[in-house]
Amino acid sequence: MRFCKNHRLPENHGCSFDLKLNSSLNGFNILYQDALDFMGKELTVAKIYDYVTTKQITKIEATNLLTYFIENSEDSEIRKISILAFKVLELKSETAFNSLESCIISEEDPKIRKIATEIITCLFPKKSKALLDWISKNRKP
Repeated sequence: MRFCKNHRLPENHGCSFDLKLNSSLNGFNILYQDALDFMGKELTVAKIYDYVTTKQITKIEATNLLTYFIENSEDSEIRKISILAFKVLELKSETAFNSLESCIISEEDPKIRKIATEIITCLFPKKSKALLDWISKNRKP
């Protein structure tokens, strides 16, 4: 269903606005009607996985959403599952590396730090060496 950007009503409301607009209303390539599909739905890591595998969202968007979960969730289980999703979805962008690196450096839970270390080593074997060397040299006793 397409919506009028002027009135935010379905296309059959009689507006003369050209509903064939295929460009973004906000500069982020998200059309108003696309955003409506996600309203009222609780977003979970499992849904992000589903949306990526069905190509409803890109890997870049998934990386940003998972990073948001890692940085803002109080629930350690959600943070852990979000980190594991990086491996399952094979998210290998610079943003993914930075997110995992930040988690390794700033995460308080040692179990989650360990998982993030394993994932970053698996996804970025060469790039993670310098990080792991730095961590081992600067680790507090």
